[in-house]
Amino acid sequence: MKNKLIGLLAVFLIFAATPFQAQAATQFSDVEKHWAKKEIMYLADRNIIGGFPDGTFKPNDPITRAQASSMLIKALKIPLVKNPTVQFKDVSKKSSYYQILATVNEKGIMRGDNGFMRPGEDTSRAHMAAIIRRSFNIPVDNQATFVDVSPTHWSFPDINGIAKKGITGGSEGKYMPTNSVTRSQFSAFLVRALDDSMKLDDYHSYVSVKGKTIEQNSFIYTIVKDKTSTKLFKENKKAGTRSAILDSATMPDNGINRILLMSGYQMVLYNDEIFIPYWNSINAGNKMPAGYNLVKLNVNDWSYTIGSIPIDQKFRNMFIWNDRIYYTLEKNKDRVFDSKFDPTTPLDDPLTLYSVAMDGKNKKTLLNFNARVIFDEVEATTKTNQVSQNNKSVAFDLSTMYYFNKSGVYKYNLLDKKTSKISNVLAKDMEVTATQLIVTDQAGKKHTLKK
Repeated sequence: MKNKLIGLLAVFLIFAATPFQAQAATQFSDVEKHWAKKEIMYLADRNIIGGFPDGTFKPNDPITRAQASSMLIKALKIPLVKNPTVQFKDVSKKSSYYQILATVNEKGIMRGDNGFMRPGEDTSRAHMAAIIRRSFNIPVDNQATFVDVSPTHWSFPDINGIAKKGITGGSEGKYMPTNSVTRSQFSAFLVRALDDSMKLDDYHSYVSVKGKTIEQNSFIYTIVKDKTSTKLFKENKKAGTRSAILDSATMPDNGINRILLMSGYQMVLYNDEIFIPYWNSINAGNKMPAGYNLVKLNVNDWSYTIGSIPIDQKFRNMFIWNDRIYYTLEKNKDRVFDSKFDPTTPLDDPLTLYSVAMDGKNKKTLLNFNARVIFDEVEATTKTNQVSQNNKSVAFDLSTMYYFNKSGVYKYNLLDKKTSKISNVLAKDMEVTATQLIVTDQAGKKHTLKK
């Protein structure tokens, strides 16, 4: 009796969630001014989708797993599995959707959990990415694209994969993976996967990559000093080749007032541009910078500009996120470093986190916090302690800033603007990985913390 009830419920859910075939998209009463009208018409004209008996398409209604399966079968012209034997706990073999769901299950496009296919359940945007990618054999991709999808998310490589192919672009830097997919959204995703001419223009990531060595799309970038100059190299991992795309010896010089390339500096790669901080306004006496600025380089044509972004010259801890540049400033005192600076002495400074638009305008104050005064060294010698503009006590990862001070380790969420304490460990260094935070305490012991 229980099994019969489950089967009847499944049939009810399927028919309640699935529209009847109806008139062409040009006759749908609710799509004439809809943003996805072109995509809806594309599918309707090919009999891949239909409307409801009342003449509507209901573009803003969520699409169910059964509906999505049916659309994919029709769009890809996948032959239905003959005489399927798979058993679902919530889909009767007598259901008109049984053969469709059995087919997508066998093809690995969509699978249920513990025998449940959940045909009437809304399809999430994360699941949509996975089933679209599997259906069209799109390669997975591990370059972060959206500010709200971390590498630990189960659909991270699927979402990045379809974004790279121009199938989805998100909204204001967000993908919103848990949200339900509407009928119009799924129509747009499906059409873009089917027809290259319908794809979105130019892939755009909203998350930067930062480091002394940075990697993206099988290319590795690093700054190396040799006997004659300092160069930025671009290495092709697949081809095994390496080229110098910037050479300090050939870049416009400004005497002793700036050093444009220094090995050991952390660069920031954002889409097709690398941002390289450099020493600016160097003091003739102590040979230390009074400020910093940025070299901006295009990795495709190797064109570059020097100091083109109007940014506070005392900026430190730069990061780029969601089309804005983030950085900190010392609140009370500008730290000037020389050989007398002792980084082993615990000392905190009050810092302020700011963000500006990519052109240096629209400056916003985000957070006041204390961080340990300890910096990355750059080209350090026995006579000088030349530090970079990066605190070891401040680090960014996807949508989070981590920092430590004399009271412990903290994180600040760039999405919700909330600060929380992670640990009481008194740190002197930290490393951010895809899944964890590795903190080194004052005694040199490493602690693995959950992000």
